[in-house]
Amino acid sequence: MWTTTKLCAMLLMALCFYSCLPGLGSCSESRMYQISENELMTLEQHLATLEQNNSELLNLLNASELDLNEASRSLSESKKELATLKAQLETLQAETKTLSESLRIANEELAKASASFKVFERERDKIENRLRTQRNVWEALFAVAVGIAIAK
Repeated sequence: MWTTTKLCAMLLMALCFYSCLPGLGSCSESRMYQISENELMTLEQHLATLEQNNSELLNLLNASELDLNEASRSLSESKKELATLKAQLETLQAETKTLSESLRIANEELAKASASFKVFERERDKIENRLRTQRNVWEALFAVAVGIAIAK
């Protein structure tokens, strides 16, 4: 992959090389550029450094893209889980409302049953008192009848 830095360095080297050739192009002797071997070596070193930096940056870019893809996938999964949890929450809230209503109705029925049981208990007590009174009356009548029978 050609980067701007590589292209500039290559063009500079080509220009230097082209300008050093006698008789090529339209360069006159007064416009000819010369480059020393040390300068050429320095340019090659800079080019190698730039290529290495470019390679490292590409590696970092690839790693960043992988991290971004992983983060995007994780975000997508989290959104799905959040949607599922929201749906579950709505279901639980509806169930809670239904159960609360059922509990309220059950409590009302229990209160009615309790009141009915209290009425039943009062009626039972009244009946027991009547039966006790009636038994006492019968016992008294029986005692009187036995007393009369013995007295005769």
